[in-house]
Amino acid sequence: MHSICDELVRSGHECIWWTANFSHHTKSYRSEGWKDIDVKPNYKIRLVPTPAYYQHVSIARLKFHLTWSWRIYKRGVGEPRPDCIIVNDAPLGDSYFALLLAQKFNAKLILDITDQWPEHFLLAFPSQLRGLVNFAFGPLYAIRRYVRRRADAISALCEGYFDVVRRELSGAKRIPLLTVFNGVDVAAFRKVLNEPSEITELGLNKTSNEVWVVYAGTIGRTYDIAAILEAARLLEKRQLPVRFIVAGDGPLRPDVERLAQRQGARLNYLGRLKPQELIQIYKMCDIGLCAYGLDSTVAMPDKVYDYMVAGLPIINSLRGELENLLRDRRIGIQYKAGDPDSLVDALEYLAGDESHRKQMAWDSYDIAMQFDRHVQYQKFVDLVESLLSDAEQ
Repeated sequence: MHSICDELVRSGHECIWWTANFSHHTKSYRSEGWKDIDVKPNYKIRLVPTPAYYQHVSIARLKFHLTWSWRIYKRGVGEPRPDCIIVNDAPLGDSYFALLLAQKFNAKLILDITDQWPEHFLLAFPSQLRGLVNFAFGPLYAIRRYVRRRADAISALCEGYFDVVRRELSGAKRIPLLTVFNGVDVAAFRKVLNEPSEITELGLNKTSNEVWVVYAGTIGRTYDIAAILEAARLLEKRQLPVRFIVAGDGPLRPDVERLAQRQGARLNYLGRLKPQELIQIYKMCDIGLCAYGLDSTVAMPDKVYDYMVAGLPIINSLRGELENLLRDRRIGIQYKAGDPDSLVDALEYLAGDESHRKQMAWDSYDIAMQFDRHVQYQKFVDLVESLLSDAEQ
């Protein structure tokens, strides 16, 4: 949402970003209660007091969303009329209360889909229970469909998310559907990438013939961490000159740490890094890894944009949109999720063909500008201005 607001303000609009005072990523509070932060002229962040939660799928998470959206609504009805309301399309209260505000003020409503809710929650349950749980989520699907059929436009971070949307909108009024990839600020990223640095404290020492493959992100159960760990063991067994460089945090971190501490392990674990440090790690690596489990609902992960800006060929397990992009633009190859042998085969292929790997790297570096954050979010500005222009006529 920050990128949306930032681009709208750059185009002359005034924005208030209402967000929780409890951080989803750090699981800590940003403020003790309500707090307004002036980011720049015409752009303010408003922190809304919420209860905490420490598990992504929990009653506490539901309470968090309901409290957050209700408090926005209660305070919002007394605020000056907005021309447009943009809300993350989460059927846990967020989008429903945003719809009520939009109807009260006769404001335009844009739903922004950044994840598949509540489908994403199903992954927390054993596979044999998912049918029953999905049935129990019926009211959430009903709320989602109700709000989507009354929105003025819907955006999503990938085209694939619109498959469900089109079914839910069948027979309803036609509204704009806009794909806006999350992207990355290419200029800012490459400025850090081109700065000289020595990250000696991380204990990294690359030999001349080694190929490094970086995995940066959550070390969790919906990611293909088990395949990475087994692939590292196979690399050691086969004496292949390939090494995993893993950065991030999550519930499977102890498994990664145990393997990294083994003598001769083909894996280094760097912990959670600052963005600037991670960019410098990319500079030292040869391949970027998108490793997601078979059940993942992710379609276009943010890390893939970082890999492209850094000029890394990509090895990927996700099917669909990203798979097609990598194949069509020849900037990566596929492996089968959950299959460490398939991952090692992909690594062995790229490690053994330096000229092909370098061509992929150049192409990856070149395509990144298409996913520049300013390029992508200008489309959002055009959407907002088009809706507001239609309202004035």
